[in-house]
Amino acid sequence: MTEPMTKNRTIRRVVATEVAVLAAAATARRRSPLLATAIVGAGALGAWAAFRPGSPLFGPVVTRGPAASPRAALTFDDGPGPSTPAILDALAEEGVRATFFVLGRQARRHPELVRRMHDEGHQVASHGYDHGILVMRGPGHVRDQLTRTEEAVADAAGTGVLTHVFRAPHGFRGPATWAAVRSAGYRMAGWTKGVFDSADPGPDVVAERSARALAPGCILLLHDADGWDPDRPRTHTVAAIPDICASAREKGLELVTLDELLA
Repeated sequence: MTEPMTKNRTIRRVVATEVAVLAAAATARRRSPLLATAIVGAGALGAWAAFRPGSPLFGPVVTRGPAASPRAALTFDDGPGPSTPAILDALAEEGVRATFFVLGRQARRHPELVRRMHDEGHQVASHGYDHGILVMRGPGHVRDQLTRTEEAVADAAGTGVLTHVFRAPHGFRGPATWAAVRSAGYRMAGWTKGVFDSADPGPDVVAERSARALAPGCILLLHDADGWDPDRPRTHTVAAIPDICASAREKGLELVTLDELLA
């Protein structure tokens, strides 16, 4: 399998593509200013959509549940990792089920945690295999990410444990992403609000941002691991969970899995 595409490499490639688009537009302008404008506009729109997680341009993305229902969903990306056991402990203490978008690579490293997620009633969904950015990847690569993650989760916890919901790393997607995801029988998930717990701003900050974001239908993005540094803990997120759950209760919200929220 090819080396995972990082954010920096992806941005450099997108910039190079945009430069090529501008060159093509300059050539086209000699024949048709209108065509040149269309080329520039299409290039700019595609670049914007690639890095905007909720954009529908590259296929539909679930970003929230029904606002009429007093429910919200906690979702965790990039695990399982060193902080996942503590997060599972905290959720169990609060009586809350969540959705974990796992990396296949991490499921291979921590199969016991994938089994525990499932055994404790959490939803296990796909975040791809290696956290590589998909913006410039073709459909074969995307399908390979999905298949390898399916196999890793099945080996860890059994066939059928992985639900067919996919969240792209960082939410970044390219033209081929949705076609490959759809052909594999998945739907794409985004989020309503991310609280940037991945920056380790402090447990109080994570809890306060989450409290502001929580509302009926909200899909909250949190992290139980680090997609680029698998051994890095998420202690601030762990410490914030009791306060996040308390805020949900104060607002009359039931915290459920993503599938339950969308049902």
